[in-house]
Amino acid sequence: MPRSPFKISSLVVLALLACSAIQPDPTSLSNREHGDAARPEPGVHGPNAVEWVEAHFLSQQSGLGAHEIRLASETIVEQSAKHDVPLDLMLAVIHLESGFHNFARSRVGALGLMQIMPGTGEALARELDIGWNGPATLFQPVDNVRMGTHYLRFLHTRYGSWDLALAAYNWGPAAIDRRLRRGHGLPALYISQVYSRLQSPDAL
Repeated sequence: MPRSPFKISSLVVLALLACSAIQPDPTSLSNREHGDAARPEPGVHGPNAVEWVEAHFLSQQSGLGAHEIRLASETIVEQSAKHDVPLDLMLAVIHLESGFHNFARSRVGALGLMQIMPGTGEALARELDIGWNGPATLFQPVDNVRMGTHYLRFLHTRYGSWDLALAAYNWGPAAIDRRLRRGHGLPALYISQVYSRLQSPDAL
């Protein structure tokens, strides 16, 4: 039975470096509080939520067949509700990280829909009791989404805001902790790029 996402050991936390295809940007959010003014509140998923997510995949070159797209879409909606991660935020992260291309690979080695580094993926797979068959596991869309959503929720619980959670998802929590200890602001580029991709269910 999977352990709670909030029981990841401090040793594992330090090892989780979720480096995305977007490299850290020196621009910072030093003149604003670490709040979520730009974030809408999580909404209740409507009856067409899965179809709305499917439409995002179908509008892109996902590399997945129709059945796989359906399973991935159902998993995104399910995991959004389970972990209380706003559905539009999940889709914005996937859009930015991989463009909905399941086999995306960044120049630093992050893989899959939510661009998870293999070391991070292996730790998350243990946490979630997902069978780990090497980095190729991250090209399994259902497993990738489960890991990525679990990790986003963990980071939000740890830091208390989506701005900080997103920054840690991109830079890695150890790097964000160092910035905060030194009194530096958050790197702004990745956060603003995620928020710029937020869409309401009426957008498609």
